[in-house]
Amino acid sequence: MGWAAPFAARNLFVLAFVSYETALAPCGGIAAVLARLPAHVAAQSRQPVVVFTPFHHRIPKTRDVDAQWVGAVGVPFDGRTVQVHVWRQDGPAPHYLLRPEDLQFFTGTRHPYDLHPDTLYRDSVFFGAAVIQALHVVAPGAPWTLLLQDWESATVAIAAAGQPARPRMFVTLHNSYDHEAGAGQLRHWRLAPHACPGETVLQRALSVCEWPVFTVSAQFARDLIDDPYQTRVLAPHLAPWLGSRLVGIDNGPFTDLAVPAELLTAAVAGRFQPLLAWKQEHQATFLKALGQLTPSAERPVWGNLSRFGRGQTPLFVMAGRDDCRQKGYDVAACAAERLLDAGGDARFVFFPIPGDEGLAGLSFLRELAERWPANVLAFPFRFAEGFSGALRGATCGIMPSLYEPFGMANEFYLNGTLGIGRATGGVLQQIVPDPRAKSTSTAVRRRSAGVHAAAANPTGFLFHEPEGLATEVADWQGINATGYLDPALELNRVQDRLRFPLFESMVAELTVALEDAITLAGEPAEYARWLLAGIRHLEQSFSWDRAAQQYLRYAGG
Repeated sequence: MGWAAPFAARNLFVLAFVSYETALAPCGGIAAVLARLPAHVAAQSRQPVVVFTPFHHRIPKTRDVDAQWVGAVGVPFDGRTVQVHVWRQDGPAPHYLLRPEDLQFFTGTRHPYDLHPDTLYRDSVFFGAAVIQALHVVAPGAPWTLLLQDWESATVAIAAAGQPARPRMFVTLHNSYDHEAGAGQLRHWRLAPHACPGETVLQRALSVCEWPVFTVSAQFARDLIDDPYQTRVLAPHLAPWLGSRLVGIDNGPFTDLAVPAELLTAAVAGRFQPLLAWKQEHQATFLKALGQLTPSAERPVWGNLSRFGRGQTPLFVMAGRDDCRQKGYDVAACAAERLLDAGGDARFVFFPIPGDEGLAGLSFLRELAERWPANVLAFPFRFAEGFSGALRGATCGIMPSLYEPFGMANEFYLNGTLGIGRATGGVLQQIVPDPRAKSTSTAVRRRSAGVHAAAANPTGFLFHEPEGLATEVADWQGINATGYLDPALELNRVQDRLRFPLFESMVAELTVALEDAITLAGEPAEYARWLLAGIRHLEQSFSWDRAAQQYLRYAGG
């Protein structure tokens, strides 16, 4: 492309995001970030900005991409040389897709990680080796700075470690997941483990990457080094490698503001009815979509569409991919049932995207909907025609996350709905709790004190189990062990986890938060004030341009 000479003359380099997952092959939060952040970095930067990602040939968005062939490289791997073609999709931050001729690589179907763990590890290491080769095709001779997203892309650092010269590299953690990386297997794949000491992919990558290590919110950076679930269960092996090295850079919002500006202007002036009427119209749109939905094997509906309540009772929504170690659908299901058992007047709608456990792993939601057909519906598929109406018409969105790097509270608020969330990670930053609420426990007060000003207007509800439970670490270990997957136990996820006092406490605290939300829903004008404050808080506190500037502060010089 003729880039090398101008770069050398102007002392510039190419900045590249490297990610196993993008909007062309989405699964979760990384795709949402990669759909936005690179373009904003490109707009803020003097350097060219690009993205490297695998060509996931079984995923339609990748398979059907409009891209141009750039060149090909030979990647030494596993005793042979694999030919890899480099394709470019143009845009504000061009995407370079690496497509091996050997179709055994990158075969995820539902999402990029839809592979046996050993296969995902092999493919990730291969991807890292391919990226190092592709740099010379995309910009021959140019200096590079690489932002490696999570362990699946941190393999680039392992591949570069044995090279006579390597690019400047930083790691960004969207979670703390990792993979063992034994020296023998790496040598077999023609890599140089002696040049990057460690026992896991991230340890080896961090041994050769630059300081700092980035993560996607300020609070998650703190959680990675002091939250017991992270430091004692999920990633105890990373604590010595992270320490003061972490820098949390808050993501920007994942969606645009859907609430019409004139409704917010009216609300500022104290006229709340237009905003509340707008929400009711969207709820009516959702209810109409229910009447037009025909369940099928591909689109199973849990609950009774005709019996589900059409009245004005509070409506709670939860959405997103089911990660049994993170998302908290089981916490929400238990709290919903307790609220309903106690006579609470509420409706619940769940939009779970089945995770690694498939539909069977969500059986507790099906059972809940069967027990409460007038109050609970679950759609374990992409119900596009009903989702936005439910999201915008709901009273609150629920985020009972066991941990949360950033979270989707911003998507609730910008769609005109308050948030209820466990006080962890980015959720803690996005929701300002009401100090008068019953759910604002001592644990919530302590955790939010360093995040939100005491005089900040409340925007939603945070909950958190009491800190320092005697069984805390053992309970986190039990939750993480997913013992219910043993068919001999004949337990679903909820039945298994109710054995742990920590889980029981989370359920109890979320139940209180739901009760608080029902009380607030009975005061429509106050609800509208909170919603207005929540939207303003999101707009003032989170920005992709600000995030881009912070990344460039460290990686752009």
